[in-house]
Amino acid sequence: MKVKFDYHVHSIYSKNKHGKSTIEENVQKAIELGLEEIAITDHGPKHILYGIKNKNIVKAKNEVIQLRKKYPNIKILYGIEANILNFQGDIDINEEDLEIYDIVLCGYHLGVLYSSFKDFWGFIFLNYFSKFSKKLKEKQIERNTNAVVNALNKNKIYILTHPGDKILVDIDKIAFAAQENNTILEINSHHNHLNAEEIKIASKYDVKFAIGSDSHIKDNIGSFENALREVKKAGIDIRRIVNIA
Repeated sequence: MKVKFDYHVHSIYSKNKHGKSTIEENVQKAIELGLEEIAITDHGPKHILYGIKNKNIVKAKNEVIQLRKKYPNIKILYGIEANILNFQGDIDINEEDLEIYDIVLCGYHLGVLYSSFKDFWGFIFLNYFSKFSKKLKEKQIERNTNAVVNALNKNKIYILTHPGDKILVDIDKIAFAAQENNTILEINSHHNHLNAEEIKIASKYDVKFAIGSDSHIKDNIGSFENALREVKKAGIDIRRIVNIA
């Protein structure tokens, strides 16, 4: 069982030293590991702390284009890990931006410049307070789930990253929406979502999965051990995982 590519890799363009390796260093590490493909997917620009600066989006893309010429034996994709901005499912790239990217990942993150104070209050404070109220917890699971489902329905998302991380959601409903939109669900080796139980729930639907390292430094590229452990515990057919040979 071999993982062929890693589509969730951050670089120094994820600002404030969140990503610690250059794009070329990441590519060199992927080649060293024998990966066939790598995608550079830095945080979307609306992430206050870690998002790629707008002025660097095209700069990073041009760097990828040059590295493709230098390293022809590996496929290098330029992508983004977009952020969910509101409960309506808007994300921090638009239709025009799609021309820039080869691949679009998206996930829910904290520290995002949300669309409104109402969204900020709902995602941050109400999710926090829901720890102390069963009724509010149930309501927030519904609202969080709808936000993710809306994002899947409204946007062309190739991989939904670490579903279930940061906020509580209904994996069953998200997996159904992923099926309807042909979106791959990530088994994130860093955040432990999807975990084995979540994989089992999602596998009821006709969805594919991808293992991602979520690497923020070159040495973690190809670190799939945690994700592979959850896959084995879930007992799903590995043919459903798009980057396993």
